[in-house]
Amino acid sequence: MDFSGIIERLDAEWDTNGFFDRVRNGSYDAKHAQDILKMLRAINISEDELLPKRLVALLWYLPSFLGWQAERVAEKCGDRSAYEMFVTEVHNTLEEVLGTP
Repeated sequence: MDFSGIIERLDAEWDTNGFFDRVRNGSYDAKHAQDILKMLRAINISEDELLPKRLVALLWYLPSFLGWQAERVAEKCGDRSAYEMFVTEVHNTLEEVLGTP
C-alpha cells in the first residue's frame, strides 16, 4: 500500500484548524470524527509490509493524545460520552489495523 496519501491526510488533520488541532482546543465534531475513523479503517497493511516512520508516529500517538483531551472537550462542548466513544473506536480501529502483540 502507498502510505503517502494517508500520511498527508493525517498531517493535515494535525495542522491548524485540522480535526486534532480543534480537539486540542476542546472542539469535537462528531461528523468529522467519523471521517477520521473511515480514513483509519482504510489503512491496509500486509503481514510483512514495512511502515514509514512518519505513519507510525501519527498512529501510535492518537489514543494517548485523544485520551488527554477528554477533559478539555467536556469543558468546551459537554458531550464527553460521545467523545469517549470516539476515542475507544480509534483505539479499536488501530488494534484492527496494526494488530496486537
